[in-house]
Parts: sequence; structure tokens; C-alpha cells
Amino acid sequence: MVSIMVLIKMKIIPNIDKKFEDSFPDDFENTIQYWGFFSREEIESNKGNLLMMDIDFRRYCSLNCSYCFRKNNSVDDVNKGDLSYDELITVIDDAKELGLESVKICGAGEPTQDSRFLQFVRDMTDKDIGVATFTKGQVLGNDEEAKRFNHKYGIGSAQELCNELYKLNVSFMLSFQSFHTEVQDALVRQEGHTLARNQALENLVKAGFNEPNPTRLCLSSAPITKTNYDEVFDIYTYARERNIYPIIAVSMVSGKQLDDEFIHKIDLTDEQKLALWTRVYSWNIEKGVQTLEQIEEEGISAMPGSHPCNQVAAGLYVTANGNVVSCPGFTSIEGNVKERSIEDIWTESQNLRRAGTFNCGCPPKEGRTIPNDLYEKVLQNLKQIYKSNK
Repeated sequence: MVSIMVLIKMKIIPNIDKKFEDSFPDDFENTIQYWGFFSREEIESNKGNLLMMDIDFRRYCSLNCSYCFRKNNSVDDVNKGDLSYDELITVIDDAKELGLESVKICGAGEPTQDSRFLQFVRDMTDKDIGVATFTKGQVLGNDEEAKRFNHKYGIGSAQELCNELYKLNVSFMLSFQSFHTEVQDALVRQEGHTLARNQALENLVKAGFNEPNPTRLCLSSAPITKTNYDEVFDIYTYARERNIYPIIAVSMVSGKQLDDEFIHKIDLTDEQKLALWTRVYSWNIEKGVQTLEQIEEEGISAMPGSHPCNQVAAGLYVTANGNVVSCPGFTSIEGNVKERSIEDIWTESQNLRRAGTFNCGCPPKEGRTIPNDLYEKVLQNLKQIYKSNK
């Protein structure tokens, strides 16, 4: 038997069967359920509707990630107390009147480390609202943690929790930045975390989250840093081949990462970003995930290889204390739901002025962690490679 002390210095690739080998089926959908990625038709036919909301679900998290954009964030600098569960539900009910279809839990804490998370997903399912949840996996991959927060529901293991959640309208974006335990553990500042995260992935797969098309499971390699850059493409292809949606994103520019010195310490060069974006899209074309014509029509995504982000044309971010910003990358507060209705805030928001835009890029990052000419250069590279090969 290999000891834990040896395991924490290993590269571990979870043993999950591939679903796609050489090419992807013609009906493959390049998205993940409930995220808030909307098709061009959905964006245009629902122009002006508040289709999605990012939300915080409590603040507690057992990890101490060095790159967490929800620590030291100016959107929290209002001493009015956080929204109660009932207040959050009221905001969601009000937003449903404006067209709300899905919510995405971004932070500020680890949502699964809250005893009301399962109840929340049940409540949302009853309201026909989908929930996309970012998680580090420390509950979904740990039996004791799963029982700790869910014993009142009769949950006795992490697998039982994943199985129960699969019955509901929820998808998971599992943070996955490295196969190497020493790298991943250092990023979250907790020894042994990688093993729990890998178990969470196996539990979610066993529950069936990567069975549907579009999938309900994502690996989130965010942010890309100098530390994990060499692994990101391998994580991308590993996920794709298993019908797990891969999300790659550069550093946020909110919270502590508004500090240019901090961003400089972890961020990639412009050349590395261009090479990564080009490599990812080339793989998509060669495997049949997308065609060059589709990419030209959609435009390059702020998250390479993924569906273009359009939540800043159809959504808002309601933070833990009720402050509302355009999306997690912004820090300009547009109102607080304790003082004004979500309808009033939406009606006067900068996002409503973008309504109908299919590919919004990533406005807060562009010119900072996303070079202004990145999208153009990536498309030029792809045209040069694939149009010259015809």
C-alpha cells in the first residue's frame, strides 16, 4: 500500500473512461447545462430579460486559495450584513419574473460546505431554475464532510450526496488546475486536497453528471498561472474526451487581483496566451468539436474552446451582502437588493444596455489579463492554418 505521504508528491490522473476517442458526434453541444451560456437565438428572442444571475451562497470555505478573487473584494466593503436564505430566495423569485432561468454560484465561500445547499438546489429545481455550482470538491469527495453538512437529509457518504444531487437541476464546475498533488495542494494551501478533489470527480462521474449532452460536469482550470500553464492543455483534452466541459480562464481583475503586482506574479505572457488559445481551438477543429466556420461566426471566446460568454448581456451578480455588480470581474456596485428591487437595478444596469449581444468577450479583463488583440490574432492563426490546408 502506498502511503499518503508518498501520494501527495505524485502526478495522479483520475482513471475515468473516455467517451470520445477520435472525433465528436455531429450533435455534440459545446456548452454545459445551467451555466448561463445562451445561444444566439436565445439571446435575441429574450432580449432585455434577466436570464441568469451569479450569486454567493454563504462565505465559509475550509481552503485558503492564494488567487481567490472573493477575498479582499471592495464589493464586500459595506457593513450591512449578508442576505439571509429567505432574502436570497425572494431576490430569485423577483428575478424569475424578469425571465430568470439559471443561477451560478461563484462564491464567496464553498457552497457545499453549507447545510442548506442541498435544500437550495431542491428549492431551485421546484422553481424550474437551474443551478451551476463552482466547487473545490472537498465535500463531494469526502464522506465525513458530506455527512457533516447533510446528515439531516439522511446523507451518509459523498457518493450518496452526488447521487441525490444528480436528481436535481444542478451542474458542477470542479476546480481542477493540476494533476500534480504538490502543485494543486499548494494552490489551495491544504495538504491532501488533491486526493479529495479526485474522489469528488470520480463520485460525480459515477453519479452520471458526464452522461448528458450537453454535459452537467466541468473541470475549471481557473486561473491559469505560471505554475500550471504547462498542464492546462492536457487537462482540457482529458476533460473533453470524457464529456466533461473544460473551462480555461485567465486571472480575475477583482478582489485582491486588482493589484497589478499580484497579477504580474501569476499571470502568463501575451505570447503564452496566444499559443494556448490557438492550440485549444485547433484541437477543437481537428476533433470535430467546432468548425472553423462556426468559430468565425461565433467569435473567439474569452475562455478558449468554450461557448462565448454572454452573461453580461443577460445577467447580474448578487453578492453575499446584496451588492449587485455586472459580473464577478467587476467591482463597480450598481445597487443593493436590500435597498432597491432587482428589477430596478436591472433596468438601470450597464448589462441591460448590452442586451442582445451574443459574444461579449470579457469586458473587465480585456486590456488587463486578456490582451486587446488576442481574439483577432487567434482567429488569424486559425485561418492561416486551416484555410491554407484546403
